Amino acid sequence: MKDDVTLARWLNGEMDENELREFMASPGFETYSKIKEYSAQLTAPKGDMDLLYNRIEKQRNKRRIRKLNPWVARIAAVLVITLGLTMFFYATHTTTVTTAHASRSEFLLPDDSQVVLNSGTEVEYRKWNWQNNREIELDGEAFFKVAKGKTFDVITDLGTITVVGTQFNVKERGNRLEVSCFEGKVKVSYTGKSILLLPGKSIIIEHGKGAVATINIENNNPGWINNEAEFYKETLEGITKEIERQYNVEISIPLVPVKRFTGTIPTNDLNTALDIVKTVYHLKSERAGNKIILSAE
Repeated sequence: MKDDVTLARWLNGEMDENELREFMASPGFETYSKIKEYSAQLTAPKGDMDLLYNRIEKQRNKRRIRKLNPWVARIAAVLVITLGLTMFFYATHTTTVTTAHASRSEFLLPDDSQVVLNSGTEVEYRKWNWQNNREIELDGEAFFKVAKGKTFDVITDLGTITVVGTQFNVKERGNRLEVSCFEGKVKVSYTGKSILLLPGKSIIIEHGKGAVATINIENNNPGWINNEAEFYKETLEGITKEIERQYNVEISIPLVPVKRFTGTIPTNDLNTALDIVKTVYHLKSERAGNKIILSAE
């Protein structure tokens, strides 16, 4: 009981200097302080607050001539801690969406922004206070149609993409980041630099260096949405890794001279995809189940 009353006095700012000093030195003070700080930032819907206020006023009017019930302090302390912990876990909880190899996923964010995930991709975001903090972490490739509103950030290990309302594609694979703008404007920040992309422009960032390219925006979406993986100056390893994701296969490749490929490869016809790779890099292939071995001719 004494601890609960002490906590309530601290929450109400009723401690004198000595009491406060002693309380701050107690083992649980750090936890109580974090909960108090976090709870002070919480807001509830206006209608709920009005209803709660009216109920409290009625109860106060009934108890104006009564002495303070000694259980009030205990109940108040428990409620504050419970509310703080509940909202803390709710606000820090993240929603994760993943796609396995040879699969895709499409979903809506809380503001009705549309997200389409390519194969082998994971995104993570927080629903709480989304309208004021539109931020999503990406590992893989996704196409976004962002609803207008406050700043919308896509965060990757290689850079951050910032927009308001637009359509764009982000692809992060290994040490390479590609961002393509299809509508509106897209700001890409990386290694202390930033660039503004307009519709029809793309930036490829590799090893911290960026190169701008022109893309086809006739269909107003990236090629992979229409079952075509698009590559711009990509390595053989990068191409085969993408084929592995799209078809859920394993590919072994030989050591070949560095040669960059620019073009498209189908994501719904494995034989054709392999034929293109073999032709470009002068390779032959052997297949056993879902394992494919590429070797020099």
